[in-house]
Amino acid sequence: MLIADSVSVKGRHDLLVSPTSLHVARGEVHLVVADPQISRTALALALSGRMKPSAGTVSWGHADSLKTLRQHTALLDSPEVNEPESHMKVRDLIAEDLALLPGPIWRKPRNKKWTALHGFDDVAKDWADSLDPARRLELQLLLAAEDSRIELMVLDSPDRHDMQDDVWLDLLLEFAGSVRAFAIVAIVSNAPYEWDGPITYLGSNEYEEFESPEVATALISAEPLVEEPEEPEELEEPEEPEEPENSEAPAVLEEPDKTEVLSQEPVQDELDLDVPEATESEAAEQESTTAEHSDAEPTVAEDSDAKEKE
Repeated sequence: MLIADSVSVKGRHDLLVSPTSLHVARGEVHLVVADPQISRTALALALSGRMKPSAGTVSWGHADSLKTLRQHTALLDSPEVNEPESHMKVRDLIAEDLALLPGPIWRKPRNKKWTALHGFDDVAKDWADSLDPARRLELQLLLAAEDSRIELMVLDSPDRHDMQDDVWLDLLLEFAGSVRAFAIVAIVSNAPYEWDGPITYLGSNEYEEFESPEVATALISAEPLVEEPEEPEELEEPEEPEEPENSEAPAVLEEPDKTEVLSQEPVQDELDLDVPEATESEAAEQESTTAEHSDAEPTVAEDSDAKEKE
């Protein structure tokens, strides 16, 4: 069983892996969600014993030695660490991994025989990066399983390749359920929607001793309870008061006709004009002027009338 207790990794400028705890039993696939890529790679190196954590402990079983952890752990497909190089062909990748197996050379499997036995002879001459992602992942799992000491597999970002989540999940579950019952840790950027197995998030530092792996899996995979917000109660609209049946409608005052009012205003103004009365001096002057006009000489018309009478 892999046991990681408060594992953290410090980078040059920042903390790459915040304290994280998890444990993985044989025959189990455990997902760890971490982001960004550098944090996933740092955690994969720490869990596989390739790098000593800055704090916390990682152990395989009851042995706290990193050497023991490295001997029983295979690190697969880690970007810029041990991912298949683009300039290598499939047959070269197989030859290199088989050559690194421990033991004398006469005990190691032959490259061509192993390639044909596992069904990769049709792509042996193809470039490794042009191989279908699912077949390339299967090839790396098979090569790691050739080492009889391997009991734990740590995969760095298997979801970064162009393949469906259920494809690589089925491969991991197949190897975990095999006779050798590998313990498998897959460090991913996002958990697949259909995944219902154990999962740990980066920075999760909850670690407890469980009675059995089944209990641990059930508790780790349990979804957090989220209480649904209560719907606000609808406010009842106030009832309108009922009008009495025998109530009379209030009388409506008629507005005066604006045209009549407007037509009356100038008439009223004319009636309200003040005419100044003539004074006594002005009356005397008018009488004198009329008298003068009466005493004046007769006009030409009057003279002609007088001559005709004569």
